[in-house]
Amino acid sequence: MKIAFTHANVLDGTKDMKPQADMTVLVDSDRITAIAKAAAPIPAGYQVVDLAGKYLLPGMINMHAHMFGTGKPAKSLGTGWQQDFKIGALSTAAGKQVLNKMVLSDAQMALYSGVTTLRCVGDFHYSDVITRDAINAGKAVGPRMLVSGPALTVTNGHGDGTFAVTADDPWAFRHLTRTNIKNGVDFIKICITGGVMDSRVKGKAGILRMTQQEAEAICQEAHTAGMIVASHTECTEGVRTALKAGVDSIEHGAAMDSEIIKLYKSHKAFVTCTISPAIPMAKLDPSVSLMSEVCQYNSGIILQGVIDSAKQALENGIPVALGTDAACPFAMQYNMWRELAYFVKYVGVTPKFALWSATLNNATLMGLGTETGSIAVGKSADLIVCPGNPLDDLRILSRVEMVMTRGQLLTNPDPHRIPEVEAQLDTLL
Repeated sequence: MKIAFTHANVLDGTKDMKPQADMTVLVDSDRITAIAKAAAPIPAGYQVVDLAGKYLLPGMINMHAHMFGTGKPAKSLGTGWQQDFKIGALSTAAGKQVLNKMVLSDAQMALYSGVTTLRCVGDFHYSDVITRDAINAGKAVGPRMLVSGPALTVTNGHGDGTFAVTADDPWAFRHLTRTNIKNGVDFIKICITGGVMDSRVKGKAGILRMTQQEAEAICQEAHTAGMIVASHTECTEGVRTALKAGVDSIEHGAAMDSEIIKLYKSHKAFVTCTISPAIPMAKLDPSVSLMSEVCQYNSGIILQGVIDSAKQALENGIPVALGTDAACPFAMQYNMWRELAYFVKYVGVTPKFALWSATLNNATLMGLGTETGSIAVGKSADLIVCPGNPLDDLRILSRVEMVMTRGQLLTNPDPHRIPEVEAQLDTLL
């Protein structure tokens, strides 16, 4: 398709972006081919989409998401035989078909909300790989996806028995890394520490689980294959262990000391800020969040660690990406805009910095900075249209009116928000 967006206010996604009024942006197939003032003539053969002063900007990029759930609050999978039964059902042929449909639906939910690129950090049975390939082959409409396949964890570690595969020595982890690579993943995800939902003791969330030697083995295999390693890490010692092992991105994060700051810089690693799941679990009433007293208390610890990590990173020139940890309770697939708003409120950045973080900065840290993340000639046509200026009010990003993913235009996208969930989340902003 050839499409000309005319009379647009353009926010290009660069760090110093400001609205460029009354612009025309030409898209030919999946590429942006020209950017000019609206008075410039439009070549023949283009479908004209008159935006009448609405805002055209790059699609958002979610750097940390899971596709095996909507985020609708519910009690956990259960424990023991209940969890085993539910996970076992996904291993059947029929279960895998249901799972793949759910993953595609969740990815589309994110797309309809304005997220044109997803970094998926843990799945069941390579369902994210299957969905990515279907979208890339044109068999389904969806966002661009970079996927890790199943995460790698230790026995009783984060994700054990669910979205991760398990080992307990360096050579076994080398085998799991090679298996993921063989199955077509884009990067490797590991779980060096525990999390909130798998902690049973008050004050013991995010504790160190994986050894440095195990993590080193994974990093060596991944780096040899040209892949980065992202690590679920939610305590200070876990961050230290991960960086010493050679991990490239710390997911979630924790408070840093001077040694950790030096490790980040020497390894050129970045941290992915994920406020979205921790804040409702920590701050909403348990009757609403469905969290136990232990989970609520531990969520508060993790929340503060994520915020402290992001603040210290920015103060020390360490790159910070933004992600939602979608599929966690209250981390809805359609609420990337809320992560930007939390970033502004709790970390203290400007809306412009938050929007750049969720577009060009995320794309660059993902290794796609020359492909997407900004409006520039030659880049992929990953675009969204909003009725107003999100730099004035980030809530505007919740009202996306059009989405274009690699040149494919979707009008009036509807991610089917849940009003009662949105009302609860609004109390946190």
